[in-house]
Amino acid sequence: MKKHFTTITVMALSYFISTGCALNKTSSPHVLVDTQQIVTSEISKPDCDTLVITCIDFRFVIANQDFINETLTLKDNYDHISIPGSIYSLVNPETRELLLNKFALSVNLHLIKRVVIIGHRDCGAYGGSASFGSDIAEYETLTTDLRNARELFIEKYPTLEVDIFLESLVQEGEQTRVHFEKIP
Repeated sequence: MKKHFTTITVMALSYFISTGCALNKTSSPHVLVDTQQIVTSEISKPDCDTLVITCIDFRFVIANQDFINETLTLKDNYDHISIPGSIYSLVNPETRELLLNKFALSVNLHLIKRVVIIGHRDCGAYGGSASFGSDIAEYETLTTDLRNARELFIEKYPTLEVDIFLESLVQEGEQTRVHFEKIP
């Protein structure tokens, strides 16, 4: 199961990694796309300085975008990478180096100064909430893994600011909303 998850993570990583900000400045007016050179105009906005890492879970996608754009006020100024089981894949020794090497593209190309990692409860990479046995055990595991992921980034890039958040689905009457908690 873990080997299969690792293979899926690597394949998904190739698909989901985004290495450009929406309005990234380029030093060359030429871009190579599908082996064809196209001419672009130089955009004057500086490189983005934030990399956001989330899980691909569809239940959180819209709330993540709203949180990133509105609460963190990063609209159009961040790289966003979605990875199946984001924090699990970061702390898993089998996938850690691959992911950190891929993140290096964003960190180095766009002069990233800040990383935001958003993990969530009921993550399929961990086997869902039921696999923990209790809400407390799930919370402790996920927050510990988020802190470990932060330390991995700081170890590799000592000048980075790394913010970590845990999100969960909260039932309010008949509506379900997403709650974000900043982890110290």
